[in-house]
Amino acid sequence: MNKLPNHTALKEWASVIAALDRGKQVVLIRKGGLADPHFGLEADRFYLFPTNYHDAGGGEPDRVPITHWAEVVRTWQVRDLETLLRLDAVVEHDRPTLETRYRFRPDQAINVIAVRAWRLAKPASIKMTEAYGGCRSWVSVDEEIDIGGSVPALSESTLQAKVESVDALLAAVV
Repeated sequence: MNKLPNHTALKEWASVIAALDRGKQVVLIRKGGLADPHFGLEADRFYLFPTNYHDAGGGEPDRVPITHWAEVVRTWQVRDLETLLRLDAVVEHDRPTLETRYRFRPDQAINVIAVRAWRLAKPASIKMTEAYGGCRSWVSVDEEIDIGGSVPALSESTLQAKVESVDALLAAVV
């Protein structure tokens, strides 16, 4: 079985994971959750743990489908709203959501993380536990999740073109 070290998973909106899968989006926009004093990359490769908490106001499910994992390909930090809003066309979040994320903990930079998303060959269904709950960014899943046979959401050339596009959007102000 081929698995990720430490079973690390990043909790992310289900709609964002779907956008990564469709290739509509290649970046994650993070400041951390309410339970995280600061956001930091805990791993370069991690499972994507879907949450609907912010998407639809839903509660915690009994089981969580893990269908994707991601690897970091590039990172940026954004400190002004104008620059962040340049990403509006290349992310699932709407403008008001980007503004809300920017205003949360205004002393902290926004982390923009370009990732290569991979679709698991065999999705996993994990039992929701108290340890996975709450508004935190990172969790370590107990289950064994095999990444063998995973398929990238985008080809290498398409991914690189999209990352370069994000880089151009973020560098436009500098």
